[in-house]
Amino acid sequence: MKRLLAVLTALIMAVTMFGVLSFAAEEAPVESDPTTFRGYTYDEDASMSPDVWMNIFDADDNCIGTDYVVFNAASAIKGIAIPMFYAGKKENDQDADVRFELFKWDTDAKKTLEGTPVFTEDRNLDGDHPVELQISEPLPAGTYLFNITQLSGRGEWTEGVAHYSVLPLCDLKYSEAYLTYGVRGKFAFYVDFEKKDGVEDYFLKLSGDGPELDIQREKTLIARNGDTPHEIMEYAIVTPVIPDGQVLYSVTLSNAPTWSNTNGDSDVEVTVYKWKDDYDDSIDGTVVFETEILDHTDNSNLVVKFNAALRYGNRYLIVFTRSNDGRIGYWQGVDTRPDGWEFYDQGSEVEFNPSMKVTYALCGDLGPEPTEAPTAEPTEKPTAEPATEAPVATEAPKPTDAPKTTDKPAEPTQAPSGDDTDNKEQKKDNKVLPIVLLAACGLIIVGSVLAIVFSKKKKK
Repeated sequence: MKRLLAVLTALIMAVTMFGVLSFAAEEAPVESDPTTFRGYTYDEDASMSPDVWMNIFDADDNCIGTDYVVFNAASAIKGIAIPMFYAGKKENDQDADVRFELFKWDTDAKKTLEGTPVFTEDRNLDGDHPVELQISEPLPAGTYLFNITQLSGRGEWTEGVAHYSVLPLCDLKYSEAYLTYGVRGKFAFYVDFEKKDGVEDYFLKLSGDGPELDIQREKTLIARNGDTPHEIMEYAIVTPVIPDGQVLYSVTLSNAPTWSNTNGDSDVEVTVYKWKDDYDDSIDGTVVFETEILDHTDNSNLVVKFNAALRYGNRYLIVFTRSNDGRIGYWQGVDTRPDGWEFYDQGSEVEFNPSMKVTYALCGDLGPEPTEAPTAEPTEKPTAEPATEAPVATEAPKPTDAPKTTDKPAEPTQAPSGDDTDNKEQKKDNKVLPIVLLAACGLIIVGSVLAIVFSKKKKK
């Protein structure tokens, strides 16, 4: 009997240890894995907001909402995730099917997206949840494009958008020189890397992005003043002298309207010249930067990034010219403007201001000034044939009401303060097995003791 008791005791201890280890393994977060390093592209302490809307539809109600980010990985990739993905509720017919893809970088974004993804996964999103994508076989270090696409169309509703999904917008932890985003916004994501000795930064600088820039926070230069829109035909901004050791990294026309145009032709060319104290003299000079924004979405920010082209010591003339038939404009800002800024409409200076934001970058000494800056590629989709001459209007038409997007998405549900319901249920399930095992062990112990006592009484 003593031998039987010893065997039972050993078995109980083994089962108990297995249960405890299983419980610990299932509860351990991925970042505690000594073979994994989690690289965040954003400040973990910064609040996230649902601002990068993916539910953009064409005339046939097909969703064309997509966005991407390009990053350079210093080590193999084991997984990639969105810390919080906002979506509609299934019970309201607002849930969304979303596709996540990783592409190996090939020359440019267009060519990369035409290739075959090295990883793809479709998810149905119902409410607000984190999205974690596990890669079965780690992908080697290198440059990747992470693409996110909403698959769900408009749905059965006729007066508004039914299905929606929204990426989180938040403060970046890494310099933008390390990440290149698509057209909708700087969304938050993180990557699980294969931990590698001696690596300090698992996100490496992308090649070909010019000098190292310390991108400052985007600031509102001129706030919006009511609901007065102005249509762009040929509109220009003159900057003040760029401060020493800095470049003007971006200019944003806040919530630029298209008067609900959905035909895909609200395009604008952006051309930059050195300012020569006269409008005509300036545009007769050398182009220092040019790009084209295509298919601008109604009431979204019209962002122009210059990288290191608009450097310290100079003033610049930034000219926006409508390059297709679709309307595009800007909202009027408050009357007060910072010193040094000037604004022109079709060559004539105007007194009112646009609602706009700017971003400067610290760059240090750039060395001798180049005679010409490289031409930037269009930021939104393959270039359409621009009009040979921008149409001229004597006065920009003003709608009676403020332009509003026709596809106003439903407000996202509020992000939960802690784990979502699904995660709680999963954690609850994870705890069931250890509890059952421990309970079983307890029953075996009690049964063994009773059997021994009963056996001794029987012998007496």
